[in-house]
Amino acid sequence: MIFSALLALKILLFMSITNVENYKGFTFLTSLLITIFLFSILYFSPYRKKNLIAFIIYGIISFIMFVDVMYFSYFNVLPSIKLLSLMKEVGAVGESIRDLFTFKNALFILDLPILLLYIIRIKGREGKTYSKYIKWAVPMSLCICLVVLMSFLGHKGLMATITSQELFTFHIKDIRDALRADEVVLGRSFITDEDIMELKERSKLIEGEYTGIGKGKNLIVIQVEALQNFPINLFYHGQEITPNLNRLIKEKGSLYFNNYYQQIGRGNTSDAEFVSNNSLYPSNEVSVYKAYADNTFYGLPWILRDNGYTAWAFHGYKKEFWNREKAYVNQGFQRFVSEEDYEFTEEETIGFGIIDEVFYNQTLEYIKELDSIDNNPFYAFIISLTSHTPFNMPEEYSYLNIRDEHKDTILGNYLQAIHYADKALGDFLQGLKEEGYYDNSVIAIYGDHFAITGLNESGISLMTDFLDKPYDLDEMMKVPLIIHVPGLEENRTISKLGSQIDFLPTILNIMGYENEKGLMFGRDLINYKGKTFVAPVTYVLKGSFIDDDYIFYMSRDGIFKNSKAKWKDSKEKIEDLSALRDTYELVIDEINKSNYILKTDLLKHIKDGEVNLDHISSTSINEEHILKCYNDPKEELTQATLSGKKVMAVLVKWEKDKVVLSDGTDMDKLARWMEENKDVYISLRTYEEDESIFMKIKEEYSQLLDRFIVEMTDFEHHIKLSNNAYKNIMLNLVGTKYTKEEVLEFLNRSPLKGVIINKSSMDMKFIKDIQNLNIPVYIELEDKMAVAK
Repeated sequence: MIFSALLALKILLFMSITNVENYKGFTFLTSLLITIFLFSILYFSPYRKKNLIAFIIYGIISFIMFVDVMYFSYFNVLPSIKLLSLMKEVGAVGESIRDLFTFKNALFILDLPILLLYIIRIKGREGKTYSKYIKWAVPMSLCICLVVLMSFLGHKGLMATITSQELFTFHIKDIRDALRADEVVLGRSFITDEDIMELKERSKLIEGEYTGIGKGKNLIVIQVEALQNFPINLFYHGQEITPNLNRLIKEKGSLYFNNYYQQIGRGNTSDAEFVSNNSLYPSNEVSVYKAYADNTFYGLPWILRDNGYTAWAFHGYKKEFWNREKAYVNQGFQRFVSEEDYEFTEEETIGFGIIDEVFYNQTLEYIKELDSIDNNPFYAFIISLTSHTPFNMPEEYSYLNIRDEHKDTILGNYLQAIHYADKALGDFLQGLKEEGYYDNSVIAIYGDHFAITGLNESGISLMTDFLDKPYDLDEMMKVPLIIHVPGLEENRTISKLGSQIDFLPTILNIMGYENEKGLMFGRDLINYKGKTFVAPVTYVLKGSFIDDDYIFYMSRDGIFKNSKAKWKDSKEKIEDLSALRDTYELVIDEINKSNYILKTDLLKHIKDGEVNLDHISSTSINEEHILKCYNDPKEELTQATLSGKKVMAVLVKWEKDKVVLSDGTDMDKLARWMEENKDVYISLRTYEEDESIFMKIKEEYSQLLDRFIVEMTDFEHHIKLSNNAYKNIMLNLVGTKYTKEEVLEFLNRSPLKGVIINKSSMDMKFIKDIQNLNIPVYIELEDKMAVAK
C-alpha cells in the first residue's frame, strides 16, 4: 500500500497549496478513504500485474493533482473540465505556464520516474495472497465507511463545502455537471421589466462634467498588455519605469483614474476588450468571444458607428486567437487588422508575437487609411502585446539596470517588459502628434489585467517586499485608466472606484453620445455620485467584491458565513460580515442579470425594440393553495377548474421511456387539456431521482413551459431547469438535506417561484426569512399546498 501512503502525503500537500480552510479533517478523510478504497479493490482483485496497474492509477491521480495546483496557483480556483475548450489558448502561453512550475508543485510528479523504476525492478513479485473473506471484507468495509461519511456530510449540510475543495468529489461533480448540463443560466431564471427599465435608465446620457467635450473627435483606445497600476510614477533605483505614461498623466487635458480595476472572466485579455466596449460582465465559465460570438451587442463600436464613425480593431497576433475574427463582427468592428496584415521578421517578435514598436508604427499607417474613409471620424481600438507574461525580454530591448535580487524574477522581467511597452507607446503617441491626430483625437489608455499574482505566497512575498505595503487582491487587480482630451485646459486625477465595466459610460459622457439601444451595468466615473464596487468573476469566487471600505472574499463553498473580509486600507480582518451582506447580494444580482442577458441573447430583442417585457417578467401565482391532483388527475383537474382554481399540482413519473401522470395517464392528454384551459398553471412533482423527467417534458411540450411550475429538491437541479427551460421553479424542502442557512443562501442567489415546507417542521422565523426575499412559502398538507400567512 505504498501508493496509498504516498497519495496521502500528496493530498496533504494538495490541501495546503489549494488553501483548504473549512472542515479540513473531513476533507482529508474523504480523500483518504476514496484513495484506500480504490487500491483495496485492485490489490484484493484477481488481476495480474497489480503493481503496474496501481502505478498507472497513482500516476493519473498525481497528474490530476499537478494540473490542479498549477491552475490554482494562477487562477485561485480548481479547474473545470469545461476549460478544455480553451486548450488552444493555453498552448499559446506555454512560457507563462512554465513560470508556475515551482518545486512544491513539481512534487506531485517528481517521484513518478523513480516509482516506475521500482515497479520494473519488482516485476513478477505481486505480494502475498489473501483469503476470499479478506478480499471481500476490506473493500466492503471501506465502502461502508465512505457511504456513512457521505451520508453524515449530507445530513449535516457539508457536502457543498467538501465538494468545493476535495480532490475526488470536486472532479466527479464537475464531470457530472458538464455531461448533464448545457450552457446554464446560474442564479435568477428570469429578468424583470423593472430590471430592464433600471438598466435603460442607467444607460442614459446625463449632462454633467466634461459631457460632450470630445464630440466629433476621433477616438483611439489602447489596451496595454498586463499594465498594472503600481508601475505608474514608480522609480526603480533612480530609473523611471513608465516615463511616457507619467508625462501623459501630467499633461493638460489628461484625466487619470487611479482607483480603476480589471474586470475579466475566462477570456482574459479578450474579456477586458469585451467588458470595456460593452459594459456587461464577462462569463466566469467560458470566453465571451468564443461562446457568444453570434450574440447581438450594442457597445462602443456600434454606438459610434450610429453617430457617423468608422470602427476598426488592431492586434498583432493571430486573428483566430480568442475567436476575435468572428466575434468582432457582432461587436461592431468593420475591419480587424491582425498579424497577417503586418510585415515583420522573426527578429521583430518577442515571445507571444510582433514587438510593439513594429506594431505601433504600422498601425499608424493603417490609421491614415482609416482616416481617409468618407472623411468620417474614426474609432481605433488597439491591443498591444509585447508586455505579455512571462516578460522575457531580449537583451537589446532591456533598458533598465535590474538589481541582482530581482534578476530572472517575474518582478525584474516585468519591469523590463513594461518599461519597453511604455517606450513603444510613447513613440506611438509622438507619431500621432507628428501626423496631426493627437490634437483631434480623444485617447484612452488602460491595462487589461494584472501581471504579477497576489494570490500565492511567492507573488505576495515578492511584491509586498518590493512595494513595502501589503500586496493583495486590491493591489493586484488595479490597472490605470488615462483619458486625454484635446482642448481640455486642466489636468486631473479621479479616485472614484471603478472597473473596466465603467469605461463605456465614462467615455460616452466625454464623447457626448448616448447608448440608446443597449444596456450598461457600469457608471460614469466622472459624474456618478453613488456607491460603486468592483465585482471580480475570476481569481476569486462570484460574490466577492472590492468597494471603498472592504475587500470581501466569497467562500469556495458559496456559503456567506464561511467567507472572509478585511478593511481595504488597514488590511485588518473583519470578524462580523453582516454589514457586507447587502453589497454581496447586490453583486450577485448584477452578475446574474448580466449572465442572463448573455445566455439568452436578450440584447437582440432590446436593440430592435421587440422585447416583450410581459414575457420575460415573472408570472405571479396568486392562489391561496395549490390543489394536489394525484389520484385521478384528469377528473380532479376538471373539477378544480370548474370551482375556479387556476393552479393545480400533478405527479409525474417514468413509464419505460415515456412520461405519464401518477395514474398512468399519458402526458399528451394533460397537454391537450392545458391547451383547452389556457389560463391554468400546473405544478409538476416527481419522485424520480433527478431532473431528467422535467427535461423530457421541456423537449416534448415546450409550448407549455411558461405554464408549468416544476418542483426541485436538490440545489444542483436548478442549473439545468433554469437554462432556457422553466421560468417557474419551486423548491421542495420536505425531507430536505439542507440546513436553513444553506436554503436562505441559495434563495438569495437564485430567486424562485416558491418554497414548500413540511407542516411538522414549521419554523415561523424561517418562513418569515424566506418571505422577506419576496418568495412565497407553501405548507405541505395531505391534499394541497397552502400559502403560509
